[in-house]
Amino acid sequence: MPIQSNSDYIPVMDEFITHWTATDATLKVPWKEDFITLADFQQIRADLDVAKSTLQARLNDLENSRVTLEQLRGSAGDRIAEFNRRIRADFPNNQLFNRLPAVPNRSAGRDVIISAMDDVLDLWQRVNAEPITPIFTPPLLLLGGLTLVQFSTLRGQVDTAFTARPAAEREVTATRIQRDDLQAEALGIMKQYRLRIEALYAPDSVPVATLPRLTPLPGHTPDPVTLSGEWNPAQTRADLTWTPSTDPELDHYELRSTPGPEYSAEDETVIANIPAAGPLSHSTAAGFALPGAAVSYRLYVRLTTGNERASETLTITRPV
Repeated sequence: MPIQSNSDYIPVMDEFITHWTATDATLKVPWKEDFITLADFQQIRADLDVAKSTLQARLNDLENSRVTLEQLRGSAGDRIAEFNRRIRADFPNNQLFNRLPAVPNRSAGRDVIISAMDDVLDLWQRVNAEPITPIFTPPLLLLGGLTLVQFSTLRGQVDTAFTARPAAEREVTATRIQRDDLQAEALGIMKQYRLRIEALYAPDSVPVATLPRLTPLPGHTPDPVTLSGEWNPAQTRADLTWTPSTDPELDHYELRSTPGPEYSAEDETVIANIPAAGPLSHSTAAGFALPGAAVSYRLYVRLTTGNERASETLTITRPV
């Protein structure tokens, strides 16, 4: 099994560990200024497994932060618009309220939204200080009984969500760097291990003949299949299907995913290995903890040579 993506490192390392154990568990591999033992390599594999698992959790946190921010940003915009409508309806000629804040769009940045919410808070306090009229009795309540205090709480939630987003991005970046460093080290050791085995054993020997591959064998790239799917509200999961591959060298299908509405080949994770005989479908609830969460998928056709080809990206969003 060659390394075609970041998701291949752990399976390929397992192949090398099996080969190393069967061939010579005492063998040491020179690496940089040290000698790597089988136990050392197994520890790198364990550390990489933790890093990859942590990265997946951080990516989920990042997607959750996106969903939370979008929902709070939308809620804030809706409440600002509602406040403006109420003021125009109840105080049409009051000069204190003739400059209402502009309603920010759903993609507005922090300063725009927080500034508009601060304007609403200031005006709301002024409104609550107004005398009783035939159509208005303070304090002002919006739909659902929303109070000034509750709107102020919403303002704090929006501010927190804007802060949480870059913090989540930093966590992803830091964990990704750790994963990449471990993968680079593992790849270098595996390359050196192959050279060591080829130098110590005859070309026609079992150790050389069974060496795990790091690159695909010569051959063609398969045609992609068509991936489709939809949200299953009854089961709270995504239902995916795809067309069959007709490649005679088909080995299996790999369904990979990344959290969020945009696919990242750098961070893809294999969520299912499907044999060549099928089934041509898969259902999953992974990544859909929050309403509004999105997961992007690609279905890879993998050949016996190790060559592969991905489908077009399919993104499924859990409805709010």
